[in-house]
Amino acid sequence: MSDRDRALQRLKNPDGAALRRLAQLVVDETTATPLRAIATPRFIASQIATSLEAVARGDTARSWVDRQIARQRDEWKDEKRPVGTWMPKEADEPLRKLLARQWTPDKDLTMRVLDQPALRRLVGEVLEDSLIRFQKRMKSIDKAGLGAFGARAAKRSRGLFGDMARQIAPELHGVAHNLGGLAENLVGAVTEEIEQALADRIKEFVAGATSDALATTAKHLADPKYAQGFGDLRVAVLDVILDTPVAKLAAEGDKLKPEELVDVVVGALRATLDAPDFVQTTEARVAKVLEQAGDGTLGAWLDDVGLRQVWSETTTELVHQRLVAVVTTPGFDAWWSELFAD
Repeated sequence: MSDRDRALQRLKNPDGAALRRLAQLVVDETTATPLRAIATPRFIASQIATSLEAVARGDTARSWVDRQIARQRDEWKDEKRPVGTWMPKEADEPLRKLLARQWTPDKDLTMRVLDQPALRRLVGEVLEDSLIRFQKRMKSIDKAGLGAFGARAAKRSRGLFGDMARQIAPELHGVAHNLGGLAENLVGAVTEEIEQALADRIKEFVAGATSDALATTAKHLADPKYAQGFGDLRVAVLDVILDTPVAKLAAEGDKLKPEELVDVVVGALRATLDAPDFVQTTEARVAKVLEQAGDGTLGAWLDDVGLRQVWSETTTELVHQRLVAVVTTPGFDAWWSELFAD
């Protein structure tokens, strides 16, 4: 066997070290190259435009997205395992630290966000329901209190005036009975008046109290002394999500109609691409980013964010898989033969 055939056999061996070493060399060279030397701003901008055009203009990308949504929907509908099953252990602690970080928003900005019709209706209904429940509770107390008092007053009145009437003039006994009833009716009228006054004032009170409640909420959210509590709240929300079965969370997400969300994104991309200076603007932005990077390399940036090892390993594996596929094609055989041709 010639050296050429021996080398080709080594390259085609999927378990051999030759192609994996070549893939590692490609990754090492890329990570050691300054970012601005990997590709020109014009090339990057044109590739971005081409990729976005393929997504926004053609039906192929949209059909692929629809198929992926349908496939995931079918896979997740019966998945009982919690979402946390898919959470990488390496990401759990950093994510919790990020969510627990103490942070307080600007009070005025928070108020502008909260002061919306939907939240006003929510707060207003909560206040109104609470007041109505209080009113009903007071009504039940009235029945046990004022109502009973009225009945007792009526009974006493009938008894008192009845005795007096029988002693003074028997014909006044009916008048005494009516006076007792008057006492009971008087107490009932007072109770009804209080109820009506409360009912009339509830809506008036809620209208003003809603703004006060929203302002108090905004003030509370923007107060640094509560920052730790809201950090704990964010972590608690994460725990709820991680403990939720995938099927249930997927069903909730499906209510958002993801296909329509895709239409919104595609529409936004089309509007962006329709700008006559899109490529020039993108090129200028890419150039500015690369200029700020200076002679910094991709590897240095990956080191800063703590992703170099993960990126290198996964990218090397990806490049190796593609090389394994390439060396088994007839085109590679032809190229290899031409490489050794006289």
